[in-house]
Amino acid sequence: ASHNVVFIATENDSVYAFDVDSGAALWRVSLNGTGETTSDTHSCNQVTPQIGITSTPVIDRTAGAHGTLFAVAMSKDVAGAYHQRLHALDVTTGAELAGGPKELTATYQSTSFAPGQYEERAALLLLNGTVYTSWTSHCDSGSYGGWVMAYAESTLTQTAVLNVAAGANGSGFSSQGPALWMSGGGPAA
Repeated sequence: ASHNVVFIATENDSVYAFDVDSGAALWRVSLNGTGETTSDTHSCNQVTPQIGITSTPVIDRTAGAHGTLFAVAMSKDVAGAYHQRLHALDVTTGAELAGGPKELTATYQSTSFAPGQYEERAALLLLNGTVYTSWTSHCDSGSYGGWVMAYAESTLTQTAVLNVAAGANGSGFSSQGPALWMSGGGPAA
């Protein structure tokens, strides 16, 4: 059936679809991996009490059979390792598409992306079949740089990566920023 739908993404790593006219829940999915929880706050009071889906997702109404919602979710596993994953969800069912989720990793000029050091705050950008993510630190703590990563929307394969402060990797390098905050706004195209 046709519905007027609102999608809600939460810091609890959940995505919901609601019928706007009736208020009925159409579906709900958790984007945490098996046995995982949302991320802790990294001693930063900017996003509390947990970090899950902070960035605004993006929807391509023409992708997949019914349209696809793309979201980035942060989580922590039982061993204490942090994860950042890109999800492609069917807008009608919430089912994962395009082989998702995709564990986000990157290396730029010998600097590796440390998923626990970064937060995806800016809205996702979808342009010409590519989903762009952009990254910042937690409260400007530790070593960090601003990352931009691009993924093919049909396969979630990484197509490009940039660290605007190469050398800052969150693992002992004594450099900070710049980073891409944008606090809900997305990159311009």
